[in-house]
Amino acid sequence: MPILAAANATTTAGKAAAPVAAALPFNVSNLVFNIDVFLLCCVASFVLLLLPRATIRFTHKREWIDGHFLRSVRLDGPAPVVRRPSAKRQDYSDKWGATTDASHTYVSSHVDILRKPSTASGRERRSQNVPTHMPGWSTMLPRAAAFLRNTIRPGLTIGKSIILLGYFGTLLYAGLYMSNPFTDPLRAGFVAASQIPVVMLLGTKNNLLGMLIGFGYERLNYFHRFAGRMFVLAANVHAIGYFYKWTAAGTFAQDIAKPTFSWALVALICADLLLLLSTDFIRTNFYNAIFIPSHIASMVILLVSVCEHVPVAKPYVYCAVGFYGLDRLLRIIRSRVSMARLRPLPDLGVTRVEVPAINAGWRAGQHVRLRVLSWGMGWRGWAEAHPFTIASVSRCPSGEGLVLMVKKAGDWTGKLYDLAQRADYGEANGLGSSVQVVIEGPYGGPGHAIFSSFSGAMFVAGGSGITFALAAVQDLVKKDLEYRSRVRAMELVWCIQDPAALGPLLPLFASLLAQSYDGYASLRISVFYTRAPASPDVFKTFRALPPGLTLSPARPKLGKVLSGVVDRAAALFSGGHERRRGGGGLTGVIVGVCGPAGLGDDVRKAVAGFDPKRRKTIGGIELHEEAFGW
Repeated sequence: MPILAAANATTTAGKAAAPVAAALPFNVSNLVFNIDVFLLCCVASFVLLLLPRATIRFTHKREWIDGHFLRSVRLDGPAPVVRRPSAKRQDYSDKWGATTDASHTYVSSHVDILRKPSTASGRERRSQNVPTHMPGWSTMLPRAAAFLRNTIRPGLTIGKSIILLGYFGTLLYAGLYMSNPFTDPLRAGFVAASQIPVVMLLGTKNNLLGMLIGFGYERLNYFHRFAGRMFVLAANVHAIGYFYKWTAAGTFAQDIAKPTFSWALVALICADLLLLLSTDFIRTNFYNAIFIPSHIASMVILLVSVCEHVPVAKPYVYCAVGFYGLDRLLRIIRSRVSMARLRPLPDLGVTRVEVPAINAGWRAGQHVRLRVLSWGMGWRGWAEAHPFTIASVSRCPSGEGLVLMVKKAGDWTGKLYDLAQRADYGEANGLGSSVQVVIEGPYGGPGHAIFSSFSGAMFVAGGSGITFALAAVQDLVKKDLEYRSRVRAMELVWCIQDPAALGPLLPLFASLLAQSYDGYASLRISVFYTRAPASPDVFKTFRALPPGLTLSPARPKLGKVLSGVVDRAAALFSGGHERRRGGGGLTGVIVGVCGPAGLGDDVRKAVAGFDPKRRKTIGGIELHEEAFGW
């Protein structure tokens, strides 16, 4: 950026720029440079606020290697010490532990998760391996957190609005301080150029800001869109000011024909195209067909045009290109090409994608971008990448590897489901059933939070959001069996429309409940349906559900469910410390939600409306949200 200041000083020293220099009381490039420095200071302050939790997270060896790069590891080791199963566990295994082709859940393999051998007692092993808990700011300031989470409109909370207003006010100051946009359109041009790196940084999948604060790119997308709109606004104010001056002087045709201003016009057209082709309608319905190609093409032409229009802006362009190049390099490094097995689940309208060759490298709640290299996806579909939450556990002894549950919800997912049906038919007839895929990621997830460091956990899922909840619960059960979890009470709440959707996942739910009898954490699973089934025969399947699993009509009373989790988590504690099995004091409850916007609002209200005294006694309640969409 000092290069920009020096270049501007050199320019203003020349005779051609003397009138402009005389009109400006200070160096414009220095002003916008200082604005960017101010924005960096704000980011640094935010990073410092989150640094204690990040430090605690990375004191655990596994956190350095998981959540960044997918890989395959050898899981065979010393023979596990098999404990005699309890009577309840044995009853589960006999009655519910069978694997069925209809469910495709490989339940029996999950039951093989056993405690690792050790010469230490259970109490000693737990005290050595349980993760250190660091409360988040929402736990320490619950009232402020509840206020900031209030929704203004879908996807926009009060907290996000404050951040966007602060950013807007900063740019407004840069554009209006000792300047009039009608008489000095140059200022808006400098402001627009200075925000090019900001827009590019926030738009990449692997952005440095997200890495520092522990946020996935999907949680920063709202900021990227707003920064992009501010860039386009500043560029148009800059251009309109000059258009007005040239039109008033009658020299518009002569001025716009000059190469410098012709490049400026090209850049302006590209900026406006970026805005017009980024609407919610285009992004939702034509993400890969229009949104992505237009973004790439327009941005490349825009950056070249800006360099030709005003060379003094080149440092900003180079910075943006550096961010984009780093993202592309990391995306290549984080991609894996492998064979995947496709299985259709008709009752759920879901395609189960199994990648056995990848069995480690992700954290519960993270997602990957899937590309299916098959002509069965269509002439363009094989090149598209779509995000899906990982529904399996890293380093699972079952050998199932990475598993995705892809709901049939559009053209691409519909073709994948059809491809899975053909593959399933081919397998039944002795033909091949695997396809080649590219898995990119992992992305997102809980960030610097460690789910297993809390005393209780409650996960609420709507529809296909069950993939997030399943991954989180399976991970906690696995860690509990390995003496690496503080969690004492777990609750899984699944909201579905048709109760028949429970059928394919019933064996897996039974398996998880069976495993919980061998661990220290209690698990309950509550399924709620909102529509009457097409056939009453559906309920015949669910007459004898496993203990701990309930199926109920209507919507869940989330406040009551959360209260139950808090009571169960605190039941083993006296005076804030565990009465048995050694695990320290109460460390709060983590509440995770993945589903439609309305479900997220209900969960936020339940967390915000929880009794303050009980919240303080349990150690706080923290909320983690996963949203649907791009």
